[in-house]
Amino acid sequence: MKKLLALMAALLIAAPAFAADNLELSGSFFVKGWDISNSEFADGDDASFFKQRLRIKSKIKANDNTYIVLRADYGEGKWGKELKDGYSGRDVEVNRVFAVLDRDMYKVTAGLQFFDLGMGEVVDAGYTGVKLDLKFDGVTPTLFVAKLDENGSMNDDGANDDANFYAVNVNFGLAELDANLFYALSDDNATDAKQWGLGFNVSGKLAIVDLVAEIATFGGDNGPVDYVGTQAYVKASADVNDMVSVGGELLYALGADDNEVQITGLSNVDSFNPIDSNSPIDGDVVPYDGYSPFSISNAGVMGLTLFGEVRPMEALGLGAKMGYYTAEDDVAAGALETMTAFNAWVSYAVGPNTDVSLTYVLICPDYEGSGDGENMGVLQAKFAVNF
Repeated sequence: MKKLLALMAALLIAAPAFAADNLELSGSFFVKGWDISNSEFADGDDASFFKQRLRIKSKIKANDNTYIVLRADYGEGKWGKELKDGYSGRDVEVNRVFAVLDRDMYKVTAGLQFFDLGMGEVVDAGYTGVKLDLKFDGVTPTLFVAKLDENGSMNDDGANDDANFYAVNVNFGLAELDANLFYALSDDNATDAKQWGLGFNVSGKLAIVDLVAEIATFGGDNGPVDYVGTQAYVKASADVNDMVSVGGELLYALGADDNEVQITGLSNVDSFNPIDSNSPIDGDVVPYDGYSPFSISNAGVMGLTLFGEVRPMEALGLGAKMGYYTAEDDVAAGALETMTAFNAWVSYAVGPNTDVSLTYVLICPDYEGSGDGENMGVLQAKFAVNF
């Protein structure tokens, strides 16, 4: 551990001398504080804590066409818990190690890498695999193969057979928009369990409107269990003037029948959540694990959000958001049926690449047959530095 930290320190010191030639360093640091009341809608389940993380990404250039990327997180954890008296059980976590061969007609990426499809709800995770991008005029097909699990042995017979992941994405222009058509398959050969997703995504600017839209459908099975899912998402936002921006989101997903299991993604790290998206805590995920963006109680969802931000000065932002989500299909008695969420935030750029923000989220649930549940409140303060 000490040797690895010493190596990273040496890289940081050497960066000014080597960055122009064969080494690039970038990263981020944050300290976040939470105060949570009625976590997951449980009365009196309150919490308050701080968390921090230093992330450093190194890009090491071997030649004009080849480079290696290493990304690691340092000292990530909650104050007084994982980080206590200078000790952390997760001092260093390496989450990206891959090599890239970039030629005129293709690019190959091999190793532990990040891979996503569309807006990141269907697929959004780190994988050990190989990605091939083909560079055609106006069209970029991408092929991806990853190893999910060796299932306990290098021997691939019976229960030890591997679980693999396959994906193909075709990127192309569609009028003024950037379009992606994709398919992914998660295949566990040991259990014969399969899940697949097929989707279409567009993003770009139409006149003054920034648009993101996606539709996806899912299938597969695991013995007698059938996996299903069909969902759609649209987000539109625009700058009214130099100070004011507004936008909204629409979500829709079909629920599952009694003999089916609804899935809303193959593998993701919850980077998309309509409760906290388009706010300073976007990607932090409000700490309610029981809610999928496209499913309430396995009954699908219909959702609408409206958000806006005012910037009285370039460094200062004031924003708000409200969202309403209801199950698309009937839910069982006592199950979550609707949710209403309200966000308010203030952000300030202390300096270049340095921001502070304060965000409050209130989530109000309603249960079938039993009415309102306990409201959950989340207050987050964040100090973030990017370099």
